[in-house]
Amino acid sequence: MTTPASRLSPTGLFTGLALAAFAAAYAGLIATGHTGVTPSADPGASRLSLWGAALPPLAAMALARLVPPRREPPAPLAELRRDRLLKEAWALVAAAVLFACVAPIARGGLDLLYPPVKVLLLLVVPLVVFRVFRGDGPKARAIPAPVTWLAPLPAIVAWFLLAQVSPLAVPLSQNLPDPVTLAVASLVTLLTASVLEEIFYRGWLQTRLEALYGRWPAVMASSLLFASLHTSHIPPAAPALGVATIVAFQGVFGLMQGYLWARYRNIWAVILIHTLVNLVYVPILLGR
Repeated sequence: MTTPASRLSPTGLFTGLALAAFAAAYAGLIATGHTGVTPSADPGASRLSLWGAALPPLAAMALARLVPPRREPPAPLAELRRDRLLKEAWALVAAAVLFACVAPIARGGLDLLYPPVKVLLLLVVPLVVFRVFRGDGPKARAIPAPVTWLAPLPAIVAWFLLAQVSPLAVPLSQNLPDPVTLAVASLVTLLTASVLEEIFYRGWLQTRLEALYGRWPAVMASSLLFASLHTSHIPPAAPALGVATIVAFQGVFGLMQGYLWARYRNIWAVILIHTLVNLVYVPILLGR
């Protein structure tokens, strides 16, 4: 007799396992008495409650579900051959996994190696891969020009109010460098995190996975790979706790970003959110 489980497609099975990974991360943290996560690897960073990690992204996703785009966003890469998409997508997955493996080593070099390694693996390598696999074929337009601007705003505002203004927001507690160093570091973070990470994980990787496997498997895969980007946050003395932490915070944040990208195809909307969460000047201006 064929059971429901045996009829489950591979993509459906993957989506279920990914959801189980998120649930296991929160269950494991709660069961071990860890009711908060540390979202930043900076020394002295404040802890964020599990409610603060989950509620703002989930609220934004719920609002995005309720507010459809006025115009149907384009379906990028629909004209590309499947074999080319497969090669490009799995090359991007390999680059993301490789970066997750080398990120802790790069962080160990006084953070000086981290930005160039990120640029190499998340920008240079993909561009080379795209050119090699393109051959004489058409250019891939994975990031189309936005066709909707107002529809993402309710989700963005809800996330901002809950994550940055409400009692769920954490105070800025880590020591900050001098103003010049802070400005330079903020610019580097803007370019290599807020912009580059969204282009790689959402614009390039998720779009290809969506074309191959559908929306939710792609959102789940890109969010877990985005969480793995933060392996340098995992303490060697407590690896299981570290993995649960990055899945519970960065992974759920990636879920929100991935869904907003799939829903609206407005790369500037997800870059704006990523900028607000990374930019240290935001909590300073808000008096936190």
